[in-house]
Amino acid sequence: MMHGTGNDEADHVYTCEPQCRLVAESARYSRKVVRDLHYDGDLTIAIQGAGFSYAQVVFRRPVGFRVMDEQDLTEYWNTYSEPNGWLWEVMGGGWLDLERRRPSFWRAQEGGMREFFLVDESCLNVLCWDPPEIIDLGTDPTAATT
Repeated sequence: MMHGTGNDEADHVYTCEPQCRLVAESARYSRKVVRDLHYDGDLTIAIQGAGFSYAQVVFRRPVGFRVMDEQDLTEYWNTYSEPNGWLWEVMGGGWLDLERRRPSFWRAQEGGMREFFLVDESCLNVLCWDPPEIIDLGTDPTAATT
């Protein structure tokens, strides 16, 4: 059951389907788990792949990020989820498009803002200007065994 606010504009259902492309560099880790998330001006996500393969996914100076349970992001299932990949650039129909609907989100008018989607039980959307860096820390993920 959907509960309305009485405001027709606020009650409008956003129905756009996300369109994403895989971040090629992330394919080195066929599967991963998120171990930690840290924000200190940069957003750093620690991941663990097979064996002792570890990496940090670093977003420099993100505009914003959100963490949501995968159950609340079913529009991304099954296409934009493991085993198809775990780090995607959202080309349209994602959180950035939702935020652009807000008149006070003035930074979106600057152009060049990008959105990335990291798949996990708690999924992460990141709004930023530059793509993330994936920094390997441990066993080469392509040589690691499960």
